Amino acid sequence: MEPLDPQIAAALEWQRVNPGPTMETTGLDVMRVAYDEAADLLDPNPPAMRAIEALELVGGPRPIAGRLFTPHDCVDSEALLVWLHGGGWVQGGLRSHDAAYRRLAASSGIRVLGVEYSLAPEFPFPAGLLDVEASMQWVLDHHLDLNADPTKIGLGGDSSGASLALVAGLELAREGSKLAMQVLLYPSLGPELKTDSLHDFGDGYGLTAKQMEQFFRYYLVPGQNHADPRVSPLLTPDFHEAPLTVIAVAGYDPLRDEGLALSGLLEGSGVRVELIDEVTLTHGFLRMSGISDAARDAVEHVGAAIRRNLVGR
Repeated sequence: MEPLDPQIAAALEWQRVNPGPTMETTGLDVMRVAYDEAADLLDPNPPAMRAIEALELVGGPRPIAGRLFTPHDCVDSEALLVWLHGGGWVQGGLRSHDAAYRRLAASSGIRVLGVEYSLAPEFPFPAGLLDVEASMQWVLDHHLDLNADPTKIGLGGDSSGASLALVAGLELAREGSKLAMQVLLYPSLGPELKTDSLHDFGDGYGLTAKQMEQFFRYYLVPGQNHADPRVSPLLTPDFHEAPLTVIAVAGYDPLRDEGLALSGLLEGSGVRVELIDEVTLTHGFLRMSGISDAARDAVEHVGAAIRRNLVGR
């Protein structure tokens, strides 16, 4: 096993000595602010964009805010990647992931549309998922307005956002709107999963097993069926309708084994999968380009895979 990236290790040590707010001690509102503000520390100088446009996606039970990022070196103006932010279904949004959207757009040369879906516990499952499905239907219905080729539209997300992307993409395919690709960074795939990586890296590496339990308590209503594939996507009976998939996992991530298991299930269903294994990094590396050269390189790897698989360049 390769050693943890030293820059990430230094950041984790600083965090250990200077612990920030937790959901137990300060509450969710403070955690949300801290999660947003951490973006300024983790990636303070993200790439400039040719254009950034605020959008309102209408079609579901609530208007959904979006933000469209166009990179300076856009390799295909008709390609579009919709991105769903992470944050445990309870935090995050356009503020927390602004730099991440810019990094994805710049590294891929593809326009990126960030979507701000509803958060739990105010809007527990399935509200956020329904927002995502409505957002994607809006994108497909308005592809001409977005100057997007329907055959070049992909959907992606990080962590909890990757889970939502996977489930929404499958539902779209069942309804006859199969996407060109999906991009899943260190996905969270079910509350009952007890893997070796969760045991080995569930404390001291950023995301903790305890945090995951708390996220699911906020996200799911009491009595929710954990065997529902929309909650635990690894229990999906058949993945054959899933689009071409890029999956990225990290070596020191408690969710590592979940991503690897999903990769195997997709391949077993005949889905083309490109697996990116960033063995020296931790969960959340998408937002860490400003503190880790290896994390910045990892985002470049993801961007290259998006460009290669979405537009063939």
